[in-house]
Amino acid sequence: MSVDPIFLVGGSFSPAGAESSFRRGLERIGVRTVTFPGNDPLSQVHRLLQNRIGYHFTIRSYRARRAGSRRFNHELEEAVLRSEAPTLLVLKGEFVMPETLGRLRQRGIKVIVFYPDNPFPPHSSQRPETLPAARETDLYLIWSERLVVKLRNAGVRNPAFLPFAWDPEVFPFDEEDPQGAWPGALFLGGWDAEREAFLEELASHVPLRIFGPKEWGVRTKSNSRVRRAWQGRDLRMADAAHMLRESAVCLNLLRKQHIIDGAPDGLIMRHFEVPGAGGFLMSTRGTGASNVFPEGETGEYFSDVLECAEKTKYYIANQFQRKQLTARAHSEVAARHQYSDRARQLVGLITDCR
Repeated sequence: MSVDPIFLVGGSFSPAGAESSFRRGLERIGVRTVTFPGNDPLSQVHRLLQNRIGYHFTIRSYRARRAGSRRFNHELEEAVLRSEAPTLLVLKGEFVMPETLGRLRQRGIKVIVFYPDNPFPPHSSQRPETLPAARETDLYLIWSERLVVKLRNAGVRNPAFLPFAWDPEVFPFDEEDPQGAWPGALFLGGWDAEREAFLEELASHVPLRIFGPKEWGVRTKSNSRVRRAWQGRDLRMADAAHMLRESAVCLNLLRKQHIIDGAPDGLIMRHFEVPGAGGFLMSTRGTGASNVFPEGETGEYFSDVLECAEKTKYYIANQFQRKQLTARAHSEVAARHQYSDRARQLVGLITDCR
């Protein structure tokens, strides 16, 4: 089966978005891509479903989401058929309804979904259409091998493991930029209550800097350690990559959606972005990541805040060992875990898909 071109539908395809990284990866290996017309395809979804008040009233209503996205789904189906692309790759697929995917499959289109979050309730990323749409795919790609098993048990015909990767256009590597010039721990990411509690305790043991959205400045207590650690802004692309290199230790705190059957699992963006950019990553311990980045060889892990604090102190003090692990992890990511590598895997999975 030819997989050229592939029709992509995702978000706005902003330069730093995962959908743009997948598109660049496909194009680097010679696969032509077609994207949904316009900069914001979801603008065709009824505004009631997307404003703050309407969202809370309709987020669990399949009927409301189906009715409000009827125009979007009609335009998507027509655009895919006009493109004559033999394959549709849906990146997440919010508001992409299962009947739309079913009709495209009946027309001979291979329907592939890459889902970047946890598709099972009660996780907030799960939508009423998520699992029904998963059952209408030819191939459903997910970042956790444990989720592959859960999806198969839930009636998804062909789930498969495909992790994220490193995009050097989003997190560029600069070998002239020294690693670890600032002797402390960096957290780069969004706020939630569990992360706040973890980092509040960690900040009593080691120097900490937090870069992220305004929730860090409004949801946290004014006299807290995390409020003082927050640098008042988020970081993107080259600025984020520089800060990842500058910090001695970069933290990856897995969220509730990454706890599968009671244990952390999977490979998410930060597992690749930090070593790709040249930073030293210390992550929540989980089987998926340690299979690719073995502990103490190309990766370092913790199970609780005290272990994180002790290891952070150790690697701040042991610069030579830290830089060795950082260099090995970067070499691993650069050689095998760029989006062009994922694109080759994707094409192989599509070709084998029956």
